[in-house]
Amino acid sequence: MCDSAVYMHGCGTIDLGTVGTHLWPFKPLVDFIIDKKNISFIQKCIDNWLLAKNAYSQKNRQDQMYYLANASGSPPKIAKERDAWPNKKSISDSKTSAGMDRTDDIKKGIYQSLKIGSQVKNNSNIKTAIISNLPAYRHGEAYVEPFINMLWGLESDLILSNGKKVLYEDKLRRAFDFIITLEKPILREIAL
Repeated sequence: MCDSAVYMHGCGTIDLGTVGTHLWPFKPLVDFIIDKKNISFIQKCIDNWLLAKNAYSQKNRQDQMYYLANASGSPPKIAKERDAWPNKKSISDSKTSAGMDRTDDIKKGIYQSLKIGSQVKNNSNIKTAIISNLPAYRHGEAYVEPFINMLWGLESDLILSNGKKVLYEDKLRRAFDFIITLEKPILREIAL
């Protein structure tokens, strides 16, 4: 049992109480958030988050918030000089992109959505979703957008109509029905 807190970059800490106590850490966090005296602290946290999100989204390596949000690439000059960062060394960026921006996760998510969709294809009550805290800010255009309006079907559902093999709309599914994220979610009507 020990006291705990969450550090909010550039703002300070939020006391979360003793680990393992009743409703820890949620009750202390909610109590902090709804306390009117903390409004300016919370607004500063939101402003910092927006700065970090923008630096990350724009891949602005000149902004120190980029390194808070991304933790990848070559460190800023001050870190190289002050902290004696080794020459020709960088922080790995293969696993540190935020939210859905890890391209391997996007690919796995779309594959799993297609796989599950193929297994439950004939049950229109089951929908697929990719869930992440953040959308693919940097890789969304290349890795997500091509699949947003994509429809697919099975060869076994092809029928002959006017001399052509066709798939009727009720036999088609989406690559994913929803992407649920804190910002810019893709929330569709339930019917195809």
